Amino acid sequence: MGTTYRDDKDLGFLEYCSERDIKHLAKLLIYDEKGKKRLTTQILSDKRFIALRGSEEKWSKSWQLVVGELQHFGGDTIVNLVRRKGVPYRKILRDTCKRMEVKFEKQKKTWEIESKLIEHFTNNLWVKMSKAEKHEALKSMNQGNFNPEEFDWSDMPSSAFSTKASAVAWYAWAASAAKAAFAPAVFSRAAIAGASTLIAQRGATMFLGPAAAVALTIPAFSGTAFRVTVPATIQIAYMRKKYLDRDRFK
Repeated sequence: MGTTYRDDKDLGFLEYCSERDIKHLAKLLIYDEKGKKRLTTQILSDKRFIALRGSEEKWSKSWQLVVGELQHFGGDTIVNLVRRKGVPYRKILRDTCKRMEVKFEKQKKTWEIESKLIEHFTNNLWVKMSKAEKHEALKSMNQGNFNPEEFDWSDMPSSAFSTKASAVAWYAWAASAAKAAFAPAVFSRAAIAGASTLIAQRGATMFLGPAAAVALTIPAFSGTAFRVTVPATIQIAYMRKKYLDRDRFK
């Protein structure tokens, strides 16, 4: 497997993303859920990355290496991980959505398909959370200015996506929850603090049960690649949302 970047119009915006966001995406690719380095990863040993060690912008300057590795996760078997040419992001996104049973129209724009993915993921989490946990989640997103007695707790509040600020907050929460679910040993509490209090403290697998990372998103028979592309595509969706809404990557 190589880390050669395949020119991709859907991922070029990552050049303008923050050091922190690129680093989080890279960690999802480099380490497994136990915090162990994946045998297939080559980012850390790449001469171009090694040359940047000590730089405060080593991840943002290595975004093409990170994306190149993601493009090689475009399937569900080891064969796809060692292929010479990576897979376009749009195909990775669509394959991930299909495996997660996310309904979307093929002709839709990439960001629209990502939106369906985010809604599906957050809804699956939302319906399994208690009223208190939902309250804490909204507070963590600065969406707590509401009357709990009048709020419709039975529904994932789609109205939260009605403004730019609240939509970005929900995307951020989804990315944080995905990190907690798929890479609990990789990300610190601070890194997943955007998720609800219980998720941030105990991780999604403790919060929702031992099989949360699988039950919430993909079938148990899915292989390594989908366990990478699910949180990675959610993280990219969040990064794109900030970019499109001119959030200045803070």
